[in-house]
Amino acid sequence: MFIEQMTGGLCAFVDTLFLSMISDTAAGSVGMLGPIMMVGYFVLPQFTSAGTSVASQYLGAEREDKAIPSWIANILISTCIGLIISIALFATSGHAGLWLGMTAEQNSYTSQYLSVLAINFVFVGIRFSYASILLSKTLTHWNMIASVVTNLINIPLNWFLMRGFWIVPALGVRGIALATVLSFVIGFLILFYMVHGELKISFRIENPVKRVRAVITPILKIGVPSALEPFSYTMQNFFVTYLIVTLGITAMSAHTYVDRLMFVDMTVSWVMTFAGQILMSYHLGAGREDKVASTYWRVARITVTFAFFNLLVYLVFHRFFFGIFTQDEAIISTGFKIFLIALFMEPIRSINVLGGVALKTVGDGRFSVIMGIIFMWGLVPVLFFVSSLGFGIIGLWGCLLADETIRAAINLWRWKSGRWLGKTVIEKETAPA
Repeated sequence: MFIEQMTGGLCAFVDTLFLSMISDTAAGSVGMLGPIMMVGYFVLPQFTSAGTSVASQYLGAEREDKAIPSWIANILISTCIGLIISIALFATSGHAGLWLGMTAEQNSYTSQYLSVLAINFVFVGIRFSYASILLSKTLTHWNMIASVVTNLINIPLNWFLMRGFWIVPALGVRGIALATVLSFVIGFLILFYMVHGELKISFRIENPVKRVRAVITPILKIGVPSALEPFSYTMQNFFVTYLIVTLGITAMSAHTYVDRLMFVDMTVSWVMTFAGQILMSYHLGAGREDKVASTYWRVARITVTFAFFNLLVYLVFHRFFFGIFTQDEAIISTGFKIFLIALFMEPIRSINVLGGVALKTVGDGRFSVIMGIIFMWGLVPVLFFVSSLGFGIIGLWGCLLADETIRAAINLWRWKSGRWLGKTVIEKETAPA
């Protein structure tokens, strides 16, 4: 799972690298589309992870008759959501940058990129839902293979489509976006073959409508709370992005480059959390609550330790890492200050991520979602107030650190309270009806 997600994160990293070859303005402007991209790349996978969790609980309870309908429902839900996101982003692609406060030049870059990339979210939905089938069967190495192949193809595609090759014209920013779309299509086709060709999984079942409808409720019971919190986080990031754009291209570029460099830490945090979610779901379905708790603490130790030392390396060797993208001293200096805050924020965020996902997995997600939404939206006026005082991007990142710290502490307290014991998202049967 780590290698799979790492190569997935490399896709955004490679895009930013090629955009920086065009200019810091192109890279910084497209990088500010992060909140818009998060709707598809962050919120949408929460629904597919819900399908993974439900299917895993059924498999853990030895009720495989429920697993296939869970997978089908997951594919239908994720694909429909992906289609809605694609249509919405394409329709608004020409104005997204302006809504974030960008100049006409900056908006031209975001418009070119988003108008092409919008279609990708259809494939994001269906690809992640197929990947969830392999995850629920713990066949994570197959997802890894598909992701590695996909991203190896993405690198030359970026170069050829951006620069032009043979009969293909130089497409610039549009070419970089198109390379990502084509890569995701290839990734989906590989996963489709693995599920239906190698595993021989057939979606031809008796009474499909009735059986799929029966498993939609537990998927939504995890999926809706799982999506509401990251959706609120995404909305919060719109305001953060707007404020960063008002600070100019130096702040925009520094924020973008830091974000791309930290994908290793975020990958480890989410991968370990998703791996823990699968194991906790199996143990919960089998009634082994002590194993659920021990898995939680083991994941927490690993993610916190890695986050701290990973950011420490970035901080010490910041000139080397920023040199990959730019030689602008102002951008490098600003990025160093951001890394200093991230050194403390990322270990805390890993606890926050784990706490939220774990509580949703064991059927106690309402508390985490309510607290998350309250604090995320409550932070917005604080961000505007701090920005009005002239603290700049460092002040904004300081507010994010405070937000992550408080929410992580609350989620940790809730888990240690044991309120989740005895909860589950699947009906308490021991055998199929």
